[in-house]
Amino acid sequence: MSDLAARGVLPPGFAQGQAPGLRFAADAALRPALEAAGLLDAAGVRAHLADAAGARGRAPIAVVPLPDGLGQVALRSVRHGGWLGPLLGRALATSERPFAELGVTARLRAAGAPVPRPLLAIAWRRGAAWHAALGTAFVEGAADAAACLAATPPPAHLRALLAAAGRAVRAFHDAGGSHPDLHVGNLLVRARDDAPEVWILDLDRATAGAPPAPRERMAQLMRLVRSLHKRGLWGAAGGERGALRFLHAYVAGDRALRRALLARLPAERRRLARHALLYRRAS
Repeated sequence: MSDLAARGVLPPGFAQGQAPGLRFAADAALRPALEAAGLLDAAGVRAHLADAAGARGRAPIAVVPLPDGLGQVALRSVRHGGWLGPLLGRALATSERPFAELGVTARLRAAGAPVPRPLLAIAWRRGAAWHAALGTAFVEGAADAAACLAATPPPAHLRALLAAAGRAVRAFHDAGGSHPDLHVGNLLVRARDDAPEVWILDLDRATAGAPPAPRERMAQLMRLVRSLHKRGLWGAAGGERGALRFLHAYVAGDRALRRALLARLPAERRRLARHALLYRRAS
């Protein structure tokens, strides 16, 4: 395996390993524990994923305890999304994707973005294709924002959730994160009465660099809005009033940013209207 750190894929603090048809990168401090839990070999990972359940981001997860009370790992398989998903599923042409996601997640976390702690990426060959999995630190007592909204939280909790989500996405963008698939299922929430914690999930194809420009920020925010409409959660999220609460927390008093975002609103609303037609036809 080429040196991922030398190529700039992985930041410091990760150990790399390989065997015939197998590649992995793991948090160096936790490598012995990850190995003991069967997370650095293909058979162990496949066995854990066979018990995966629940939805977090795009794929079910397996929660794997580490020895010696070192926490738990949220393990998920790396899959194709979009229209390729049903066709290709877990089969990957190369082994690069999980390591790229691991590296982006680590760099954004180091920059202060609210993303889970990345622990490992592993890829193994099956026939002509690669299969892969990614592991992050499991957040006890958390659920994705779609599940939180579907449970109809009390008004005060909803307001706190919307404000926390706005602050989290702003911190993600300010840290240099750009998310190509920001939707309500990719926000992880741990409830607190007045100050929920929110993390951004599923950074496949995300990038870490300069903070995105207002146009790109607004496109990602409106993708989040469209996901609420698509899942029938727009009303549960407070509709226009809820969107304004989210935006108020996101801009945090930055009037120039607010004006720049709202300048993009007419075009984004037209896009939302086009998508709404597709949602109705698909229902």
